[in-house]
Amino acid sequence: MSSEQSYPKANALNLSKQDVFKKAEQIAMELGYSIAGDLSTIVTKLGGSIEYVNLEKWYKTQDASIVVHAPDNFQIYISNFTGFLRNRFSIAHELGHYFLHSNRGEKQIQAARSGSDKCEWEANWFAAAFLMPNDKFKEIHKKYSGDMDFVAAHFLVSRKAADVRYQSIN
Repeated sequence: MSSEQSYPKANALNLSKQDVFKKAEQIAMELGYSIAGDLSTIVTKLGGSIEYVNLEKWYKTQDASIVVHAPDNFQIYISNFTGFLRNRFSIAHELGHYFLHSNRGEKQIQAARSGSDKCEWEANWFAAAFLMPNDKFKEIHKKYSGDMDFVAAHFLVSRKAADVRYQSIN
């Protein structure tokens, strides 16, 4: 994360998984996100930016992170050393922090994607539902006869992300 600014760490809202799923799907619709769509356009539309970081900065940011200054001013930091599908999920995860934990930028926060606390779970739940909405996921799962490789490819997520989403829906 940026060493120039230090804001409070994001805190969990203690929402249920289903409540986070619902919020994520509503926000995706509100933003006009289409399945497998470009997330950088959404970040830019919201007033944010994405910075792909080098090895030294990556070590400090622990894979992915976000710093939220204001409603139309935030930075997402993503590693140069992770793949396209992981980066998509990481960007959606950081958007989860933006929408849930900073209340669309109303609270200045910073969050690093590390550890396994409720705040990180909420951001992961958000990312999964944002990228793979419940009804569409079920439709695509049926279309491909449960072949999770095809399901993952359809949503442009990793096989693991698709498997976890499947488990959370069923």
